[in-house]
Amino acid sequence: MKTIVLTFDDAVQSQLTNVVPVLKRFGFGATFFICRFSDEWRAQHSEHLMGLEELRELQQQGFEIGNHTWSHPDMCALSDEENAREVDSLSEWLRSGGITEAPVFAYPGGPYAANATPLLRQRGFLAARTTETGAWDIEHCDPMRAPATPIQGDDDALFFKAISYADGPHPAVIIFHGVPDLVHPWVDTPPECFTKWMTYLHNNDYRVIGMAQAIQKVKD
Repeated sequence: MKTIVLTFDDAVQSQLTNVVPVLKRFGFGATFFICRFSDEWRAQHSEHLMGLEELRELQQQGFEIGNHTWSHPDMCALSDEENAREVDSLSEWLRSGGITEAPVFAYPGGPYAANATPLLRQRGFLAARTTETGAWDIEHCDPMRAPATPIQGDDDALFFKAISYADGPHPAVIIFHGVPDLVHPWVDTPPECFTKWMTYLHNNDYRVIGMAQAIQKVKD
């Protein structure tokens, strides 16, 4: 059975209202990577973002909640202290809402930040997601450099290219944002396309799980 590791970034409301019903219908798992952005930006877009109550609901429905930093910075450009503040602030905010953080991380913007990996390991993260496309060889690749493919728009070819990396024991990791994404329109996914693609995975017997679950399966 081919495996897809399904991930969502940036905690937009449509992930709860439009994505979760589709995932529940098919029994799919997923990881939702959470960030908060700047105070000013968040105030302007708060009606489109999930807060602690919505994130608790996601977790109660069985989905993983992962760390994507507090303000979505370029981690490669930050000091160790700044990166620690970004990661820890998000972790503390989640804990304040009674949310258990999955031991997985997503680099803001996608580039691998080698300077941040000692911190991530120290904080107990078992894997970190990049946007370096390819199959995820969990047993042999650097766990702090997991490849993943972003999907946006209505391009069927992009979706099929992304899932083509799923190869026997090696899953393909794919990234969505909002469905739709009203605050980041450049990474928007139309709901009808998302439903069509998830239906394809279901009808073709793909296993669809979260990132932490994929790691646990290898450990088991």
